[in-house]
Amino acid sequence: MPSKITYKMKKILLLSLCFATAYVNAQNVKLNTGKKVTGITTMSMDMDMGMGGQMKIASKTTNVLDITSADDKLYKATNTVTKLTMSQDGMGQTVNFDSDKKEDRESEMGKVASKQLDTPAEITIEKNTGKVTELNKKASPEKEDDKDPMAGIMGETKSAEATATAAFFVLPAGKKVGDVWTDSTTEAGMKGVKTYELKSLNDGVANIAVKATSKGTITKEAQGMQFDISMTSTGDGIMLVDTKNGLVKKNDITSDVSGTLEMMGQSLPITMKMIASSVFE
Repeated sequence: MPSKITYKMKKILLLSLCFATAYVNAQNVKLNTGKKVTGITTMSMDMDMGMGGQMKIASKTTNVLDITSADDKLYKATNTVTKLTMSQDGMGQTVNFDSDKKEDRESEMGKVASKQLDTPAEITIEKNTGKVTELNKKASPEKEDDKDPMAGIMGETKSAEATATAAFFVLPAGKKVGDVWTDSTTEAGMKGVKTYELKSLNDGVANIAVKATSKGTITKEAQGMQFDISMTSTGDGIMLVDTKNGLVKKNDITSDVSGTLEMMGQSLPITMKMIASSVFE
């Protein structure tokens, strides 16, 4: 009798795995026209550039994705940054910014940050892959009158394409609990690899562990000066994905970065630890 019970239990387990796999196979991004997805991302960063160049940065960004139309393959949408709060403490200065405060919008930091606020950016979202493409993409936000050469880099991390990409994830076909897979990207001088592991699948919510590595050099220009940032980063995180529609419910990641900043013949070491958390609903 015990052996028969064990056999039946194995059959039930196998059937369960088969149903789970079939469910994942059918997954893609499913959204209704008119749907609004609100994303809130909080980030804290501790940076050390040597020689007393320690800096702490914290921010909270609210984005609204508005699905405007759809066809057989794509959704068209807009992404709008509706609120931004930021604090920067280091190098003898403390700066705070809150987009809800008029006086903050008129500050130096506000002039840079306001370029990203309340301006809808048009994007497309592929139904089968979740890939996001920004239409009519503007040039990098940093200009020669930017007072902080890091402002352009910070602005790019909040681009419409980046924030919308974080909102969607489509599991590859056939994945089941325990499976591990990787993908790689090359962009703006950086080569990255992400390793995913499907830890659990309960009530249509996938719990996915993520390990990320990237390495490369970014070249920028600000205030008429060119600077190069060479860096290597590693990150660990957990992502919760609603497999019924491909929407990321929550994404937490901790990253460690090390590298050098080359500017005006000088080389400064950089170390950085960043903790980020995003929720979408």
